[in-house]
Amino acid sequence: MTKRHWESAIPGLLALAGLMLASCGGGQATPATPQGSSAAAPASLQAVIDGALKEGKLVLIWGEGAVGGAEGARQLGAGLNKRYGLNLDVQFTPGPAMPDLAAKVLQEFLANRPASTDVLIGSEAHFPALIQAKGLEVVDWPSWSENVKNPKLLGTPDGQAVKIASRTPGVTYNATRISGDAVPKNMQDLLKPQYKGRLASTPYAAMFDRLASDEWWGEQRTYDYVTKLSAQASGLIRCGEDQRVASGEFDLFALDCGQDSSLRARAKGAPLSQVVPTDAAALVYWYMGVPKNAAHPNAAKLFIEFLMGRQGQDIMYETSFDDNHLLPGSHLAEPISKLQAQGVTFKEIDIAWVQRNDEQKIDRVRKQLQDILAKK
Repeated sequence: MTKRHWESAIPGLLALAGLMLASCGGGQATPATPQGSSAAAPASLQAVIDGALKEGKLVLIWGEGAVGGAEGARQLGAGLNKRYGLNLDVQFTPGPAMPDLAAKVLQEFLANRPASTDVLIGSEAHFPALIQAKGLEVVDWPSWSENVKNPKLLGTPDGQAVKIASRTPGVTYNATRISGDAVPKNMQDLLKPQYKGRLASTPYAAMFDRLASDEWWGEQRTYDYVTKLSAQASGLIRCGEDQRVASGEFDLFALDCGQDSSLRARAKGAPLSQVVPTDAAALVYWYMGVPKNAAHPNAAKLFIEFLMGRQGQDIMYETSFDDNHLLPGSHLAEPISKLQAQGVTFKEIDIAWVQRNDEQKIDRVRKQLQDILAKK
């Protein structure tokens, strides 16, 4: 046997020796070593792994557009099992829109029924009600997690939510019809005469209710701007309907819900690009949390832990073009850093932002902005 072959055989021989010792009463079996690790998992992480092993199952529900949908869930489940030496039965079911699923999980918690999903995914708008109701697990991630050590990755100080992915809402445009100096750089550029009749916005006034907060543009400035933008727009489309821009029905779409949608479309050959307006640059996040009434809470926490590692983040990016710019190796970190180097300041729109602002006021402002865009 060559030295190379001998060295490659050592791990297997050591494992066999350990099994023989255990079977002969010569010692206790050691905890499972997560694949890819150089040593056994810390006791705190091993406790979560052992808990997931006992649960044996993980139930996931979210929309097909989130985290790669069914394919993303399949790859993440397989990676999770391989990484931690498990054989969890990972069941994914396409579910309703995020607001509806969050409301359903809250209702289930209040009714003392098991949660429909072991892992809840949503935006900053979907978590505060569950947090207020104490319907999510409080998790001390840094005490056991290998991937969620940075406090900036937490959506709440007590770990009820984890920022799994970053979003930069902006302007999606048809790159075959708009290029070079014609590409808008800021929100004011969208009001130029050359864009009249070529632009679409959303029926739900995406991001404009955030701009209208006292922390940012304020109500009156936002109302004035959206009134002018409405005069420019020739239609309203939903986030994800990028084909209507790619086909030339519209040349621009503002504001969109993030870069991921246009990146997915471009990967399929659509002539789309996205630009972040320098005067309305926002960092928004997708979050995950574990409902207190989850049937498989350890498996759920371990799933989030895996997703926040490089392998999990790469799977998410490959299937949905989402990842977290705060994590090493992020695909989205470079474009964000480039804009910051140019002097662009991003406004953090997170769970804390929603909690600081009056919900009734946000709803009132959003309704007025929607009416303006609908030209009522």
